[in-house]
Amino acid sequence: MTSMKEVAEKAGVSIATVSAVVNKTKYVSDELRERIENVIEEVGYRPNRNARSLKGKATNLVGVTVTEVTNPFYPLMIKGVEDASHEYGYNVLLSTTGDNESKEIKLLESMLDQGVDGVILSTVDKADSKPLALAVKAQIPLVLINRAPKGYKGNLVCVDSYKVGQVATQHLIDLGHSSIAFFGGERQNSYEREKGFRDTMARNNLEVSEEFILNGEYDSSISYKKMRSLIEHSNPTGVYAASDIMAFGVIKACLDAGLSVPGDVSIIGSDNVKFSEDFKVSLTTVDVQTYQMGKKGLEILRKNIRFKNEVEPQQVWLEPKIVVRESTALLTNKTKNERGFLL
Repeated sequence: MTSMKEVAEKAGVSIATVSAVVNKTKYVSDELRERIENVIEEVGYRPNRNARSLKGKATNLVGVTVTEVTNPFYPLMIKGVEDASHEYGYNVLLSTTGDNESKEIKLLESMLDQGVDGVILSTVDKADSKPLALAVKAQIPLVLINRAPKGYKGNLVCVDSYKVGQVATQHLIDLGHSSIAFFGGERQNSYEREKGFRDTMARNNLEVSEEFILNGEYDSSISYKKMRSLIEHSNPTGVYAASDIMAFGVIKACLDAGLSVPGDVSIIGSDNVKFSEDFKVSLTTVDVQTYQMGKKGLEILRKNIRFKNEVEPQQVWLEPKIVVRESTALLTNKTKNERGFLL
C-alpha cells in the first residue's frame, strides 16, 4: 500500500506536513492542503486510522462483502469463510452492500482504515467496478468469490455458471421438455447461465421463445408475478431459474394458479440453498458448492497475505452438480394434452 512518505515525496513536502493534513493536527495553508489531498487521491493513499499503532504488523482481520444475508445463499458461503478463517486465526469483518456501489466503496474504505490484512469480495462482476479498483489500488491481498468480471485475471473462486445453465437445461430436456422458460437477473452469473440455457437448447435443436426469457431480478415476489402473468397466456412445461430464490416464486405462482408441480410444470433452480429441500415442493436445483466457495476463497487469501501478494494469481472454477428432487418429472402425453399442446 502507498505510504505517507511516498505522498510527501510526490507532493514535495515533509512527512510531518502530510500527517498534519491527514490527522488535522495543525494549520496547513489551503494551497498546500489542496496539493496534498490531490496527491492522496491520485495515489490511493489510505491512513490506517484504527490500526496505525501497529506500524505495519498484521491485524489478523479480513474483510468480506456480500450482497445481503437474507438470501439463504450467502450464509452458507460466509460459513465457509468463517470456518477457514478461524482455523487460520483470522477474524472476519463482514459487510452487506445491497449491490449499492457507493455503499460498497464506503464499506471497503472503512475496512482499509481498520487495517484488514486482506479482503474477499463476493459482489463484483463488472470490469469497471469502483470497489474493485479501490482494492487493487490499495495493493491489498484480494480474492473475488461467487462473482467476477468476465476475463478477470486476479484471484477468484467461482462456479462455472455457463455449465450451471447447461446442466439445468439439459436435465429438463432429458425429461422430455422443449417448451422451457428462463428466469434471470442483471448479474454476470445470470448472463452466463442464460447463455448456457440458450446454447443447450440450440444443441438439442429446440427454439427459445423470447417471451419465455424473464427478468426475475433475483426476487421471489417479482418472479411470482411474472410467472403468473406468463401462464395466463402461455404454456411452458419447464422453467429454469438462475437462482433458487426465483424458483421458489415460480413454484408458488404455479401452485396458486392451480397447476401441479411437477405434474404440469417442472421447475429447476440454481444454488442449492439451505431451504430448497424443505420448500412446499422440494426443489430440483444445481449445487454450486457455496460452502467450498467461501472456504477456498479464504485459503487463497491467506496464502497471499503470508507471501505479501508475491504469488501467482489462483483461479478456481468449481464444478456444478445437479440435485434431483420433487419439482421436476418426466413429461408425459397426458401432461402435454392437459396443458394445451397437440399430441
